[in-house]
Amino acid sequence: MHPVAVAAKGKGAWNTVRRARAIGSRYGIGPHRMERRLATMLGLVERHGCSATLPVPAAVVARHAPVVARYATFGLEFAVHGLHHVDHTDLPRAEQHRQLALARQTMRDARVTAVGFRAPYLRVNDDTLAAVRANGFLYDASQAFHWDDELVPREGAFQRAIDFYGSLPAEAHPVVPWHEHGVVRIPYCLPDDEAVVDRLALEPDQIAAVWLRVLRSTRARGELFTVTVHPERIDAGAVGVAAVLAAARSGSPPVWIARHDEIARWWRDRTETIVVVSSARPGWIRVRARGPAGLTLLARNVVVAGRTEPWVGDMVRICGAVVEVEAGPPRPFIGVHPRCPGSVPRFLRDQGYIVEIARSDRDHACFVQRDRFDVDDRLPLLAQIEGGSFPLLRLGRWPSGAASALSVTGDVDALTIGDYASRLRGR
Repeated sequence: MHPVAVAAKGKGAWNTVRRARAIGSRYGIGPHRMERRLATMLGLVERHGCSATLPVPAAVVARHAPVVARYATFGLEFAVHGLHHVDHTDLPRAEQHRQLALARQTMRDARVTAVGFRAPYLRVNDDTLAAVRANGFLYDASQAFHWDDELVPREGAFQRAIDFYGSLPAEAHPVVPWHEHGVVRIPYCLPDDEAVVDRLALEPDQIAAVWLRVLRSTRARGELFTVTVHPERIDAGAVGVAAVLAAARSGSPPVWIARHDEIARWWRDRTETIVVVSSARPGWIRVRARGPAGLTLLARNVVVAGRTEPWVGDMVRICGAVVEVEAGPPRPFIGVHPRCPGSVPRFLRDQGYIVEIARSDRDHACFVQRDRFDVDDRLPLLAQIEGGSFPLLRLGRWPSGAASALSVTGDVDALTIGDYASRLRGR
């Protein structure tokens, strides 16, 4: 499909016209206007002690390698946003593989490290994910999740975006990373800047209010908020991003603010943690967790021999990676029947739970036995575990006792009008 047709399908005819009118004010003949916006975005995140992740088409990097490489040295993460800004679902499997291989090589030639991928238009299929995996990317950040808000009507422009992106409702799905065939999938949260600025024309204080409500929701659920502002819209979105970063820096337990590559590495390494459970003195068991720096053990309604700190609700944080706890019964872990689909223990371990395979519920207050387990079953299972009062010992999702996570991101689709013209030609 021609890029203009793809844009019209996702935005609608009127918003496509509005977008065309905005291009002239956001981009120049040279990269200077966008360099100013990149500098503004860099300054914004640096004032809050963090950085940001900016996917960029490799063809744009090839045309402006010194600009992108310079900002990479300043600490911004650049991910691959395709070789060209095209809908990958329109490409055959072999072509997707070829383009992503060439994109990674282009980034290397420009001396820009890129370990992640976000699809243009957030549109992927199984062939895209196979190409991502085959080309050695650490993560994909293309799956959208949308949050409802009183300022963001579901009908009209925003609903069109939800449908076009294949977004999943946050009210029905955990908005956290997950492993999928060797790739860490990182959520993309809606409404993003494209929705609140271009589609809905909200004022800066309204944008801040919407994003602060998403932050409160992800914080309450222990999830990840990827707040998105493309550098081309940083003037309109800066107030909202600053409000979110300031709110995330306040309160306790903290919100972990990190780039996408840091989140993906943490999720990979934390999931690979080795937990060894052994007998201790009579009536007690010893739990040793060997994992990445910042790994946290959390407990609920468990008698712990050692120092703990209050955490969230009735959970406490254990000070140390080795702990002795009363053995029960029931054991403070999740029991899973061996006939459950393999996706059940994989998902639970992905979320930080300590899983034991058991044939009956005799020893575990939380025992999972089911014949099927789909994506729609994930959030109800988490609610069952987190909403219970039974003894539970688990790994924290996030490092150093953080209750949730936040990542600032935004695509650099072009640096000049010429780049945008090339994009409209599929180049």
